Amino acid sequence: MELRCDKGYLILPASFNARKKRLLFYLEDTLVFDLVVQLDYFEPEFLFPVDIRRFKGKTLRVECDRDIALRLETTDDPGLDHSGKYRPLAHFTSQRGWINDPNGLTYHNGRYLMCYQHNPAATTWENMHWGSAESEDLVHWQERGDVLFPDQDGTVFSGSGIVDSRNVSGLKQGEEDTILYFYTCAGNFSEASKGKPFTQRLAYSPDGGKTLIKYPKPLLEHIVGENRDPKVIYYEPEKCYIMALYLDGHEFGLFRSENIFDWEELQRITLPDDAECPDLYPLSVGEAGIKWIFSGASDRYYIGSFDGRRFTPESEELRLNWGDRSYAAQSWSGIPGGRIVRTAFINTVIPGQPFGCCMDIPQEMTLRTVNGARRLCAWPVDEIKKLYTDTKRFENIAVSETAPFKYKVGSKACDIILTAGCTSDLRLSLFGLDIEYLAEKELLRCGECEAPVSGEGGLLTLRVIYDTLSAEIYADSGSVFMGIANIQDSTLDTLLLTGSAVIKQLLISGLGPFF
Repeated sequence: MELRCDKGYLILPASFNARKKRLLFYLEDTLVFDLVVQLDYFEPEFLFPVDIRRFKGKTLRVECDRDIALRLETTDDPGLDHSGKYRPLAHFTSQRGWINDPNGLTYHNGRYLMCYQHNPAATTWENMHWGSAESEDLVHWQERGDVLFPDQDGTVFSGSGIVDSRNVSGLKQGEEDTILYFYTCAGNFSEASKGKPFTQRLAYSPDGGKTLIKYPKPLLEHIVGENRDPKVIYYEPEKCYIMALYLDGHEFGLFRSENIFDWEELQRITLPDDAECPDLYPLSVGEAGIKWIFSGASDRYYIGSFDGRRFTPESEELRLNWGDRSYAAQSWSGIPGGRIVRTAFINTVIPGQPFGCCMDIPQEMTLRTVNGARRLCAWPVDEIKKLYTDTKRFENIAVSETAPFKYKVGSKACDIILTAGCTSDLRLSLFGLDIEYLAEKELLRCGECEAPVSGEGGLLTLRVIYDTLSAEIYADSGSVFMGIANIQDSTLDTLLLTGSAVIKQLLISGLGPFF
């Protein structure tokens, strides 16, 4: 059938149990992109709007790999909202479709910009676009729609962003600084790009991230395997750009450029227990100066030094995230004052809901000495307090198996901070999720996830942020983090503390919606 693109969005009716169909879109007999959709015309559960504004005024020929009669409609009003029983209140979700890795995180003109992997046509991984959102405070987010689209060279995998304030690229248009976005063009992940390799590419935005224009040539041609996920930073001491890139297996590469377009390989780094989505950033260690963090998607990391040409690990491979679902963390570029803030995505899909997965609460990153050892620490940004609806404080609570502490939270999302002695066992139960501290083993356990936690100065401090799809657990100054997937049982909204402990302080803060 022919599709006249006189409106901005193609509406795709879909059902979760329908068979997958591939729609192929041709422009003047050239296959320009394709989508995998669980198309269902008769009893659709949801309508997924797919952005086709880049073809405005043109006519596409649409075919399907199944023998069905196509009936496609378009609209200028996608008609989206954030309602629904399982919609998180404090964690960003796209109104429709699947999201995963955060991409292109930049601070620009007083706003935090966030792109992310997005499948606009289903709640499962497929059809990778870049969606986008913006915030003034890291916790209230406004979705801005898709900004980077699959094409004949591949779908759009993960990458990063920086503001080209020096106009090194020469791509500036008008008064506003250009934002440069580095991404992987994933060839062979669509019919339109069949047989093409993974390459590293550039897109640029002259209007603050609203519109992304693809640079016509790759920055890096294929190196090995499915090399991907370029993280680019500006290295001020030598006025150059550094790219960390996942290569293959457990191997990563560092590359350097003086002009954005030409890159030389510097070195290769192995993280034995990690892969994908590298991050590289400096952190202050007081009088000792600056140390650098090199990490992978599963939050294994090195602490080391970097001189513009070589990263030198000064620690063994360490671990930050001991949970089961938080993945692919990336830090924002360009935040004033050298502040390092990152987010990751939590992989939880709810049957019957029009969205899949959410982002972590953004975390402030620091290097601290914890129990005599230097460790990377993550802690929820202080801006989360803007979502607080109320805070209840309790002190000196004695709990036991026969005399538990109970408190009805009364909110689907909350932030709980608890301080107790390290020598006692303790269990927190809320929303159907149990979190245990086993004092003798110095072990924190949640489901099948376990982490070594010893407390500091004789005190155990636990912080847990609960929401409809997840729990984020912090201990030992944030050197231990657990990103946990948990589909909330909202009827179990009474916090239950048991064990044999004295809770020195307990803070319970309700969280309001981010939208």
